[in-house]
Amino acid sequence: MAFKEEPTGNGGVRGIYDCDGAHRTPLKEDYTRLFTSGMVVLDTNVLLNLYRSNERTRQDTLAVLTKLRDRLWVPHQVLTEFWRNREQKSVRHHHGTKAKETSAALEKARRSAQDAVERWMKDVRLKEDEDVTRQIHEGLGVLTQSLDLLRKVIDGQAERDALAGTAETHTDPVLTELERLLRGRIGEPLSVGEYDKAVQEAAKRADDEIPPGYEDFKNKSPEQAAGDYLLWVQLLKEAAQRDGDVLLVTGDVKKDWWQPRDVDIQARPRAELVVELREETGAHLYMLTPAGLLTWAEQLLDGLHVDRGSVDDLEQLRDTDGDDDLPDADWTKKSLFQFILQLTTRSPSRSKVILAAAENGGFVDRATVYKLAGYPEDRQLKGFTRPISTVARELTESGVLNGNEPFLLRTIYGSATEPSWATGFRIPDEVVPMVIDLFASPRGSSDSTGGEADAEDAVERLLLDER
Repeated sequence: MAFKEEPTGNGGVRGIYDCDGAHRTPLKEDYTRLFTSGMVVLDTNVLLNLYRSNERTRQDTLAVLTKLRDRLWVPHQVLTEFWRNREQKSVRHHHGTKAKETSAALEKARRSAQDAVERWMKDVRLKEDEDVTRQIHEGLGVLTQSLDLLRKVIDGQAERDALAGTAETHTDPVLTELERLLRGRIGEPLSVGEYDKAVQEAAKRADDEIPPGYEDFKNKSPEQAAGDYLLWVQLLKEAAQRDGDVLLVTGDVKKDWWQPRDVDIQARPRAELVVELREETGAHLYMLTPAGLLTWAEQLLDGLHVDRGSVDDLEQLRDTDGDDDLPDADWTKKSLFQFILQLTTRSPSRSKVILAAAENGGFVDRATVYKLAGYPEDRQLKGFTRPISTVARELTESGVLNGNEPFLLRTIYGSATEPSWATGFRIPDEVVPMVIDLFASPRGSSDSTGGEADAEDAVERLLLDER
């Protein structure tokens, strides 16, 4: 999105802030105005953090939201993502899940230490009856006892922090509080036409890295990747009907929302977002993380005390959940093979399209997709990637994938005659050589015709092997 210079409205006299790329550091007066007359928009992670937080942080967050109740507004997209993610182990069972991960890491460390010591004993030919051997066994015993004590402490804390009653919606304390706070403050969903248009627009903006949400197109299905932009569209629509500025509270710290921090300069919204909101609604955009919201609320809202530990807790949750801390998410030959094998048993046509794309340098056009799938010419390709999303989710749940691999088949929109129709599909560049190596016919063989024929043959071989 290119910036454009706007008239200042001051007789043509410009100041240093009269530029779309300029940014004023928000003042106390700005947040006071937002808390009293602005629209405070909550992102999904603000709601999900109520499950991940400990009791102190949860109560402090709810106290702040209660004080701001008349200002709160939640896009319908946030509600959709909240219910989609609420039952994940990393959310509703956050404390137990983290405790199990830590216990597993401690046990791995114990085994590693024991293996290292035993290898050393073997390498230096220590005898069982030597005094040093006895001391080593005693030391390993102390190490085991210490790690067991740590696991017991960690499990106990997880039990104290865990929320009771979340298995049933009518006994879930978080849902009870959110229903009280947010009734009448949740936006309407987009119409089917508006939704489809927004998903396609999100994909186009992602190609040009126009915020928000373009980072998600690297590792999510198109509909999930479009989530941030869907939220943004709904926010713009609501802000246009109100008179006041907007404060977006989000724990999403990716660069497609925020201008990166620079040492002692606080993070700020991307200038493109500030400009778009101003041009569409006349309002100014402010953004805070959940921790930042608690910090300013404690200063500005009467009768409110926020524990400093709650702010620190939310900062840690943000750091834990940030994309920068995700494990290496690249596809491997093993995970790719398992994925395509599973996809082939469900939907051979999708596997054929992926293989054909690999043979064509990563892209497969619309005509080839229709031929491989056996579709009539008047059929749209809406929902074509849905089985890929399903298989990815199932393999993530079973541990074959870590859930952050780049999405395997991205829709490319915008033909000359039908802009809303897909022109084809693209697979990640790094996947192309792996697909060819794993599944394509040997180069130079007499039966290798390339493209569609190779894709058909490879899928047939997979199906035969599976049987």
